[in-house]
Formats: sequence, structure tokens, C-alpha cells
Amino acid sequence: MGSNGMKYKVVLITGSYPPDTCGVGDYTASLVAALQKCGINVEVLHTHKWHLSCLNQIIKHLNSLKPDIVHIQYPTVGYGSSLMPHMLSLFKNRVITIHENSQSHILRRLSLYFFFMRSKHLIFIKQFELDYTKRWAPWISRRASVIHIGSNIPVGHTSNRDIKDIIYFGLIVPKKGLDDFLKLATLIKMENLNLRLRIVGLPNPKRPDYLDYIYKKASNLPISFEIGLPKRDVAQLLSRAQIAYMPFPDGASEWRSSLMALLINGVATITTYGKHTPENFKKAVAFAQSPEDALTIVKKLTTDAQERETLSINGKQCAESYSWDNIAQRHIQIYENIFLKKFSCLFF
Repeated sequence: MGSNGMKYKVVLITGSYPPDTCGVGDYTASLVAALQKCGINVEVLHTHKWHLSCLNQIIKHLNSLKPDIVHIQYPTVGYGSSLMPHMLSLFKNRVITIHENSQSHILRRLSLYFFFMRSKHLIFIKQFELDYTKRWAPWISRRASVIHIGSNIPVGHTSNRDIKDIIYFGLIVPKKGLDDFLKLATLIKMENLNLRLRIVGLPNPKRPDYLDYIYKKASNLPISFEIGLPKRDVAQLLSRAQIAYMPFPDGASEWRSSLMALLINGVATITTYGKHTPENFKKAVAFAQSPEDALTIVKKLTTDAQERETLSINGKQCAESYSWDNIAQRHIQIYENIFLKKFSCLFF
């Protein structure tokens, strides 16, 4: 049941879902939980068989669920290059969330025209992705919106924080700033500072060699690893941390769920500034454009309790605007607008 007492059923279609390793799958699970918390009747259609020979079987299953609204998450690891999601977008009252477009292969970008022509509403998780898409599909403007992602990690409940820990959190993949984190560890070792560094995250199953590479480079550094932990354990680790260093090469942005997880857990976070860094981040994090800058800030934060507390409070307040409760309410508004139009068509 929606916020206006309307009864409708939403079926979320995704190619990946926990325990699959896929950020979109994790996002979908968090969205489902948030919608259910708001009283929405929502079910998930998930399978690992997305070749066209299974189309009839999936359509029968979808029909049996009797959805009022079909909401497709795209792309996901599980879909691969399948066009099945595009076929399913022919169903009534379609909502499509586009998680990635500008960096996709040209053939995938062209395939999105299926969604653009048939959807009732398009959701993008990044403003620049919507802006990019409108340049070659301008007609979507009136039925497209941006809803940023939230943290897939809950809030931990540990009261005692360890000031000596400097944490990095996220998927262990290239181009996420881990080399700069290792450089910070090297600087800390050279100055013989009484600090520990900790890498918390998940390895990319497609790049197991990269985790081995990080292990080798960190072998003589004051770094410990917490790899593959359940979300609740991760939340407890984050809630115990005082300081984090997240040197994103392209800068902090609203779609960094790992950053949101740190902020919502009150960790004073050092990160990088980039062209997509929003204004409301300026008081929520500390910016360092190099490991040397980060070390200077680390030294200040470890000695200035007031500065740490200010960053912690500001970070939490910033992260609240990206909470799953807010995300769910934005989705519910879209669903109810579509459902009301459907109802209006029945009577007028």
C-alpha cells in the first residue's frame, strides 16, 4: 500500500541479486527492503537464465505475479549482453533504472532506445548520466529523474572508536585509489607514526589478481586486511573507525556507496575533490589531492578531537539526505503517479 492508501504491486526485475557479486544487485536488495518498510507490495524477479529461449518462461512467471508496475534495473552483471530486459520492457507501466550509460559499449547504448521509447519513467542514479542521455534522446526529459544511491552497509552500533586506525573501504578493484592508500601507508611507516591502516572490502571475482597485487605491495606496510566480511560485521568495523582515506581518482561523488557507508557511520573521511563533487560535501569531508596532503590532515585529525567530531557530525547529516527511506519515498512518488494515470484512464 502506498502513501495515499493506494494498493498496487511492484515487481522489480534484476539480473543480479545477493549473494551475487554485483553493485546493482546490492542496490536492488536495499531498495526492496526500504520499499517493504514503507508498506509497498514488492517482489523480485531474478534468474540466472537470460537467454532468449527462456523468454516465454520468464513472461509466464511475470504474469503470474500480477504486477501493477514493472521496474527493471539495468544493466547488471547477471544480464550479460542479453536483450531479455529490453523485451520485458514491453510490459505495462514500465519503470527503468539506468545505472550506467555514458561509459557503456556503443551497442549497449543503442539498445537503451528500447527503454527510452517504451518506459513510463526513467530513473538515473547520476545527474551527468541523465544529462548525457538527453543529448541523444531529448524526448525523455519529461519522464526522467535522478535518484542517487544510498549505502548498502547499515549503521553500526559501537561506541568506542579507535583513533589509531585509518580505514579504506570498498570493492578491491583498480582505479579506486588503493595505490594512493598504500602510498599513505608508506609515508606513515617512514615517519614511524603510531597508526594502523586497514583495508576493508570485497574482491572483484573478475580480477582476483588485483587483490594479490595489493597484498604483495602491502606486505611490508602497517596494513591489515578485512576481506569478504558480512555487511553487519563491516558496519561494526566502520562504526569503530575514527578516520578514513578514500582517494577516488575522479573525486568524491554522490554515487559512491562506499563513501556513504563511511559517512553514515560517522567516520571522519579524507577524500579527493573532483568535477562531480557536490557542494554539500564540502563540510562533510576533508579534501586531500595527494597522499602527502592526506598525511597532513591525518596528523591534525588524530590530535584535534573537535575537528574529528565536526567532520563526523557533518558527514552523518550529509549522508541522511541519501538515506534509503528518502530513496524509497522518491520511488513511491513515481509509482503512484503512474498508478494514478492508469486509474484515470479507466474512468475518463
